[in-house]
Formats: sequence, structure tokens, C-alpha cells
Amino acid sequence: MPTRIIKAPIGTTLSCKGWQQEAAFRMIQNNLDPDNAENPDELIVYG
Repeated sequence: MPTRIIKAPIGTTLSCKGWQQEAAFRMIQNNLDPDNAENPDELIVYG
């Protein structure tokens, strides 16, 4: 399976319709971003 690096968005530019949707989207992206996630390959999420 091909791998790609997912980078969480930063700044004030929206990728979603509003900030509530953007917050959920960024939380998921942060779990996959190697700069933020503890183990992005294993998808371990602590919350």
C-alpha cells in the first residue's frame, strides 16, 4: 500500500464550511501528522 505523509493544516485558512467542522477535521489531521502524533502509523489516539 502506498504511503503518504499527512500534514495538519495550520493558520486561519478554512478547509471546511465553518470553524466547528474545521476543529474536528484538524483533530483528525493532527492524529495523522508525524510532527504531532505519537505513532501515526499505528493510529493510536489518546484523548
